[in-house]
Amino acid sequence: MTLMTTLKLACAASVFTAAASQAAVIASFDDLIAPPAADSATGLQYTNPDNSLLYQGVSWDADFTVVGDAYRVSASGPLFGIPHSGGYFVTNQSGRSGLSIITSQILTGAWFGRNQYYGFTEGGADQITIVAMGGEQELGAVVFDLPESHPGQPEPLSFVDTSVFASLSGITGYRIDRRELGTQAGHWVADDFQFILPNAVPEPGSLPLLAGSLGLLLAWRRRRA
Repeated sequence: MTLMTTLKLACAASVFTAAASQAAVIASFDDLIAPPAADSATGLQYTNPDNSLLYQGVSWDADFTVVGDAYRVSASGPLFGIPHSGGYFVTNQSGRSGLSIITSQILTGAWFGRNQYYGFTEGGADQITIVAMGGEQELGAVVFDLPESHPGQPEPLSFVDTSVFASLSGITGYRIDRRELGTQAGHWVADDFQFILPNAVPEPGSLPLLAGSLGLLLAWRRRRA
């Protein structure tokens, strides 16, 4: 392998890293056009003037509800949930299971946690499953148990790593299922969904090649020194 070839491969690796970074999209729900008041909640479509379910290039299920960080189910009760960042998060309206996210982008992760109603511990969801869909076909899934370390209070959100979806092809969207806990509706709290464009994902086997070329370049430079 010539030095020029090695340099080209090294540059390609740098370009890929930069492109992947620039292609990343985070749905934080803090830059919506018409968010609810901090102590209120509303359907995601009502945060857009045209009632659109599009946000950050993604079409969200109509049962995604945007919630402010001061919202409580009852005036004297605990907060409903805690955002991972900013002042807003989302939950599943009426505790519904099977919410859909329509996009060809790769979901690499999101932050999820348990909500709180009235200070009781038996409500909400204690597990979520994120399923990558190719049309009607299930391509892969990530199951995550929602921890409870603050009984009677909403939980800080935990990162759910779904980067394994980058190895799949033909993704058209995702489905979020939940396991209901107890007699209350099976709500969860989520924030900061992270997406990358499909063309930002390297072809299988390309990363070892790029890593090897960089190693050759470093070895050549050491010999020259």
